[in-house]
Amino acid sequence: MRSALCIKANFRGLAISCGDVEFLSPDACPELASDWSWLESRANGSPFTSWTWVSTWLKHLPDTVQPMVCRVRDGQGLVALGLTVGVPERGFRRIFGGHSIRLQETGDAAIDEVTPEYVGLLVRKGSEVDAYAAFFDAVSARCRNWRRIQVPATSHGNAIQAALPDGLRAYSTCDRPAYTIDLAAIRASGRRYVDHLSKKTRSNLAQVRRAYGELGALRVDIADTPERGLEWLEGLRQLHERRWESKGQPGSFASPYFRAFHRDLVAEGVASGFVDLIRVTAGDLIVGYLHVLQWRGGRYYYNSGFNYGALERYDSPGIAALHAVVEHGIDHGWTLFDFLAGEQDYKRRLSTGSQSLHWIDVRRAGPGLAAEGFAWRLLSGRELGVPLGQALAA
Repeated sequence: MRSALCIKANFRGLAISCGDVEFLSPDACPELASDWSWLESRANGSPFTSWTWVSTWLKHLPDTVQPMVCRVRDGQGLVALGLTVGVPERGFRRIFGGHSIRLQETGDAAIDEVTPEYVGLLVRKGSEVDAYAAFFDAVSARCRNWRRIQVPATSHGNAIQAALPDGLRAYSTCDRPAYTIDLAAIRASGRRYVDHLSKKTRSNLAQVRRAYGELGALRVDIADTPERGLEWLEGLRQLHERRWESKGQPGSFASPYFRAFHRDLVAEGVASGFVDLIRVTAGDLIVGYLHVLQWRGGRYYYNSGFNYGALERYDSPGIAALHAVVEHGIDHGWTLFDFLAGEQDYKRRLSTGSQSLHWIDVRRAGPGLAAEGFAWRLLSGRELGVPLGQALAA
C-alpha cells in the first residue's frame, strides 16, 4: 500500500480564496473516481485527462512509482485535480535539486511510452489560471529540493504563463504541432473533404484510392465488443511491429507495460465508447487498423498498424485508411479528427488546421537557475529551453 502524504497550504489574496491544495496518495483518496468523474464533466480536459485513461494508468503503475494526487479546492468546492510523480535526478543535475515533479509522467521510458498528450491539471472551466497559481504556490511553499516541475505535451501554456508567481520561470523545452481536421466545418461547408486539401495531396489520394479500389471498395468497421476490440488490437500490434522492425526499430508494443496498459484500455474503452478500434479493408485485404480515442464528439488518432507491401504501386495503406476513416467520420457526425503531436508530413497534408503543444519546465528563479543554465550550455551547447512567453508568442 502506498503511504499517504498530505500537504496543505491556505491561500489568501488569490482568486481561490481560503482554498487549499492537498497532495495525497491515491490510496488515501477513496473518492478519487467519483471526484475525477465529477470534475471531468465540468472541465475542458482531453481523453488523456479522462478517468478512463487515468485510472488505467494508475492501475498499471509498478509499486516503485508512487504518484500523488494534487487536489485544489475553493469556496465552491473542487477546482482541480492532477497526478504528480517525484522523479530523482541523476548525475550533475542533483546539484540543482534532488528531484523533478512531473505531471502524469514517471521518468521511466518504458512506462512513459504510452505518451499522453493534452495533459496538465484537470480544471473546472474558467478557473485554469487560479488553479495553476495555487498549485505552483503550494509546490514552492511546501515542497523541498525540487529542480523543476514538468508538464508534458500540454495546451495549457497560456494559463501556466499567466499563473506564474514572481519566483518561478517557465520554459518550453519542446513544441510540436498537433494537426487536426475540423470535420464539423467540412460538413457545414457542403464541400468534400478532399476539396479542402492541396492539389498535390488530392492527386496523391486519388491515385492511392484507385489502387486499393481495384481490390474492392474501402470499408470502415468499428469493433462493437471488447472481444472484437482485443482481436483487432492484436492485428494492429502485428502490423505495427512488422513495420517498425523492417526499419530496424522496436515498435511501441515492445514495452510490456504498453501492451498491458492498452489491453485494459481497449477492453474497457470499447465497452464504454471511449475507444474506437477501427479496421479498414479493401475487398478481402486488411488495409490496416487504427486505435482512436473518442472525446466529446471528436476522435484522437492514437496508434495504428498498416499493411505495407500489399500493392506494387501506390502502396500507401496509411493514407488510404486515414482518408476512409475521415470520410466515415464526416458521414457519421464526428466533429474533429486530431492527429496528435508530430511533424510527420502526412499529418500536415491531410489536416485543415493545427495548434501547438508544449513540453514545459517550471523552475525557481535565482542564482541556481543561472548556474544550471550556464552548466547546461557548457555541456550540451543548448539552452534550458525557450522562455514560455516567447515560445507562445512565436
